[in-house]
Amino acid sequence: MNCGTCGAVLTYNELGLNKKFNANAAAPLCKGCLARKLGVTQARLEEKIEEFLAAGCKLFVRL
Repeated sequence: MNCGTCGAVLTYNELGLNKKFNANAAAPLCKGCLARKLGVTQARLEEKIEEFLAAGCKLFVRL
């Protein structure tokens, strides 16, 4: 699957981020495009992935 904005190939964790933060969008976004849309840094999205992993969320995997 590709980013709806820039066309980048999406990772499993990027798809998970989209389910958490961009669920109603027409197309999923890569981490960079999603960060811009949400007004946060990519590093913050990485922190959120770690938080979700620690909570046991199955939408994310440790790489």
